[in-house]
Amino acid sequence: MGSPRIQNFKRQTVLHKGQRTRLPATYVAPEDVSIWDIIRPNLGKDFSRFTVPVFMNEPLSFLQRLSENVQYNYLLEKAAKCEDELQRMEYVAAFALATVSANHKRMSKPFNPLLLETFELERNGVRFLAEQVSHHPPISAVYAESDEFTVEGTVEPTLSFWMTKLIANPHAHLKLTFKKTGETYSWCAPKCAIYNVIMGKMYMNFTSHMKIESSGTYDAVFSFDNKGYYNHKGGDVHVEGHVFEGKNKIKALYGNWTLFLASCDQDDFKHHRKEYVQMFNESVLEKDQGPVIPGSKILWTANQIPKLFEDQFHFTNFTLSLNEIYPGMSDKLAPTDSRRRKDMKALEDGKNDEAEEFKHKYEEEQRERRANKTGNVPMWFAKDDDGHWSYKGDYWAREFSNCLDLFESGDNNNSTRSNSSSSSTSSAD
Repeated sequence: MGSPRIQNFKRQTVLHKGQRTRLPATYVAPEDVSIWDIIRPNLGKDFSRFTVPVFMNEPLSFLQRLSENVQYNYLLEKAAKCEDELQRMEYVAAFALATVSANHKRMSKPFNPLLLETFELERNGVRFLAEQVSHHPPISAVYAESDEFTVEGTVEPTLSFWMTKLIANPHAHLKLTFKKTGETYSWCAPKCAIYNVIMGKMYMNFTSHMKIESSGTYDAVFSFDNKGYYNHKGGDVHVEGHVFEGKNKIKALYGNWTLFLASCDQDDFKHHRKEYVQMFNESVLEKDQGPVIPGSKILWTANQIPKLFEDQFHFTNFTLSLNEIYPGMSDKLAPTDSRRRKDMKALEDGKNDEAEEFKHKYEEEQRERRANKTGNVPMWFAKDDDGHWSYKGDYWAREFSNCLDLFESGDNNNSTRSNSSSSSTSSAD
């Protein structure tokens, strides 16, 4: 068998019809403000609770970031059509890895969703819905569905400070179900660390394993540990993993979590690993390149990133489209949808002061609702006896008369469209 070879990966340019390819303004953070100056007074506190200035945010809510998982749903469609269970696991594992690829170089913080804030997305045959079901602790519930599968789960992110780095744990628990077979796959998103928070250029690494457990024969595990790879200042981008049958390694999974994932026979990877690592360390400094072991199958390649990637919060083309309201969309959107946030729109436009004002206004209105115990019952998800949040259905009927007007200005900010919703109380928050 031959040696690994460097391959140039051709990324596809995938654009939603009519979407923008750049933000309205190029955002530049204030030079005279240090992130450390903001973090230092809050050491020892719950970092999920303290308010950060708007310049530390990206113009997306956390719910919108969760929807970025949808952009590679074709991998699940492929998996659903596989007759072979091992191949199904390979494509599910590729999807799970692809969902973390949008984190590359994303150092800005998404806006914290307000309680009962929602975000919907209908794209590529998939419907996605997320709702903020709890504020303290912050919990987001998600549900996505196509003709072939459903994905449901909750995300309860925490952020802590250790030495000179921030530790982010998404506590993201996701469950995939294929409709035709009833087969299920479950996994949790990996933890990550952001380095050089006090001084120097910040970068991030994933710091935990990611295990995909199935109801069938096979499981898979990804590792982001160094294991001989060169830790350049941009952060490690390598990933290695295996498909297991019980405790036996059946397939090797390897690649660059920002670019590609491949699979090959476990013995072949073990035989070539030393040479592969050397080639990976050389190729990672080049654009869109990586080593491929002979006999491998390329499972996933990342989409093309925008030309202005470095100047636009490191958003992908998919991400750039998430905050747009297309013609005819506004009348159909729930009043709780993240796209209606005026603070994010102002930040997109480079109007920091205006964004700060709206952000403060929304937070104050939320405190008032909390004090009055109004508007705190999630509309679209319910907690069962085991503490799991499940989608109740009916969102796509678009009957929003009972929804909060979260982002409207005027005297009705803190009221709902129906007294029945505002008079309820819940232990969710």
